[in-house]
Amino acid sequence: MASIQAQMNGVWSAVAAATGGGGAAVMFVGARSDVGISEVARAFAEVAAARAARAAWLVDLDFFGPGQFAAYGGEQAAMKGPFDMTFATQPFWRAQPKAADGSQGEGALVSFRTPVPKLFVSRFNRAALQAGQKMQVSPAPSYWQAVRKAIDMTVVDAPALEYSRAGLALVPDMDGVILVIDSQISDVRESIDLRDEIIGRGGRCLGIVVTETASSGFKLRRQA
Repeated sequence: MASIQAQMNGVWSAVAAATGGGGAAVMFVGARSDVGISEVARAFAEVAAARAARAAWLVDLDFFGPGQFAAYGGEQAAMKGPFDMTFATQPFWRAQPKAADGSQGEGALVSFRTPVPKLFVSRFNRAALQAGQKMQVSPAPSYWQAVRKAIDMTVVDAPALEYSRAGLALVPDMDGVILVIDSQISDVRESIDLRDEIIGRGGRCLGIVVTETASSGFKLRRQA
């Protein structure tokens, strides 16, 4: 997808205008897994990092896949970290049921400094969960306010809805949500339903990134 980076500059301009730029959190999500959600989110995060005064953070909500951490080389890349990402507040993730010592997987999401300047990427830390615990995500307004004070742009890569609805739990806390669809394979009704559900949950849909996976093309269509 050689052209994606340049095309994300246009997406950045639209997102920055809608969110005010600094201290914002945006989510990329789609109904299908084969439309390029993670590629779009990663490219946007790299554009955000290049423009950040402090840092950008790419959050991968697919806790159990190799995902974005692997995309930057994983363990072999010897990235600096891990760094705590709780920001001294209750995070949006927690492990259930609560452990005997009261812990709820607070250290289950950590970040690493990627080879891209000023860009951090999240990684799921399985060791933070005790036997029988499972990860859950839920709205956490105070957490995201703390993130905004420390990070210029947080980019959330949400799993496709066909696999997980975890991203929908966070849409009220986002400054904006961008749908990712493929012009050749995405179902229009499916995408409209997703947009309507985001809005119904209190989210703000900023637009649609239309991909063409066969030609590596990307463009943003603003939502009315």
